[in-house]
Amino acid sequence: MSKIHILTSLALSLGMGLLPAGAQDAAAPKTPPARERDGRMGRRLHLTDAQKAGIQELRKKHRESLATRKAAMKDARIAFRTAAAKTDTPVEELRKLHAKVADLAFDLRMEARALREEVRALLTPEQREEAARMRGRMEGMMMSRRGPWHEGGHGFAR
Repeated sequence: MSKIHILTSLALSLGMGLLPAGAQDAAAPKTPPARERDGRMGRRLHLTDAQKAGIQELRKKHRESLATRKAAMKDARIAFRTAAAKTDTPVEELRKLHAKVADLAFDLRMEARALREEVRALLTPEQREEAARMRGRMEGMMMSRRGPWHEGGHGFAR
């Protein structure tokens, strides 16, 4: 699973399970449905009905933009991989395609970040603390599942 998928999934799921996780390894446990994940998060954070409604509205507000950005990034990644597989593709063309993937990934992360911060603004200070603890546990689980090979995204342990 690519680092972009993992980070995107993490960012989105930390915003109260905003979208299903990205592509997953066959051996990895499947992400629970959003409704089930939301229920657990809501119970752990003791969300009020008003907070739940606010989060739903924020999701709705960002859903189309996130989906569009994710699809554009996927297409750009495929274009880069296809061009990279050809030995006659000029390096400059590969550089441009790679930069496009990176730019789209950055845009997607910023959109997810905006959503996460808007959701965070709806939480009480205590809920924010609990969400941060949950996020830390999730990041630890993701790192242990990926192993040192993916640490830092450079193909070697740092």
